[in-house]
Amino acid sequence: MMDDHVVRKESPSSSNAKVDGNDALKLLFPDMSILTAFEPLRIAGGKRVRGTMAGKRRSLSLGGSQEFADYRPYTPGDDVRRIDWNVYGRTGRAYLRQYWDEQELHVHMYVDVSRSMAFLGGANVSKVQYALRLAACIGYAALNGDDRLSIKLFDSNGVKGEQSGLHGRGASLKLFQHLATEYDSRSTNAVDITSHEAPLTVKEILGNEGVQTQDMSLPFRIPGTLPRRSGVTWLFTDAMFEVGIEATLVALMAAGQHIVLVHILSPEEVNPSLSGELKLIDSELGTGKEVAISDHLLQEYRSAVTSYREELKRLCAERGASYLFVETNTSIKDVIKTMMITPSTLVK
Repeated sequence: MMDDHVVRKESPSSSNAKVDGNDALKLLFPDMSILTAFEPLRIAGGKRVRGTMAGKRRSLSLGGSQEFADYRPYTPGDDVRRIDWNVYGRTGRAYLRQYWDEQELHVHMYVDVSRSMAFLGGANVSKVQYALRLAACIGYAALNGDDRLSIKLFDSNGVKGEQSGLHGRGASLKLFQHLATEYDSRSTNAVDITSHEAPLTVKEILGNEGVQTQDMSLPFRIPGTLPRRSGVTWLFTDAMFEVGIEATLVALMAAGQHIVLVHILSPEEVNPSLSGELKLIDSELGTGKEVAISDHLLQEYRSAVTSYREELKRLCAERGASYLFVETNTSIKDVIKTMMITPSTLVK
């Protein structure tokens, strides 16, 4: 007799009341020392940035900051106040000092809130809750660095929630309240497993029999989803889409983004502890497949997960994006340590 894995997932209500400031901090940061750990951290810009407003990032242009860039020969009409008279005294030629222009960095965060992200799988929080908590930390670092921040929640059907125009440390509470409200709505919608249930399925186990296509790129084709200005995009997802991941990376690159892909899985999805005959239910599509779980099948599954991670890492490397893999039982402080050695993610 087959044991059915029933996904207990409800759609979060769009009418949920906003979580207040104190509760937001408690939900997102049960250990407040996490915020302290992020205080000195900043978002890595990847390269000199283009912007429209003054900020703390060196741009591609020359301007009026205090950071020296280069000399150029004086030409009639130039501001004589910018002549370096020490150089003139040594060479007898007039040169102007040039300085880098400084502009703000636009940081964009996209959090996958599709149904597969509701899975707990041996951790205390679901994947989407973990992603929201991590996004709060990254957003806090961006705002502390005087960057301009926007965040969008998405699934394969479109954008589900948006907060944009955040700037400066004073906007941190607004960010936390937005993310904590979503976090709280997911608390009663998480999918757990028992000894008789399977985790959410991965395409390597289900195969493609009668399965509709889940396309990650669909919401990014909707006008207004892609960033309007160049900058840095952080993408938090379990990457459980049949197609569209590469197309999403290409679209973000075309929008002038340096991409950080944060690949989030639960411990049970990486190393499942299943046995017996089960019916696995796809949380995204509701389709199912009866499977006899054996040691050989689990070994193949683990190999498939490892291969998929390597494939994502390769796709990112080929496009100059950063790839970071985390499991939901990993402490945020340990994630910080990993980011500090992952190029173009966080810097001090």
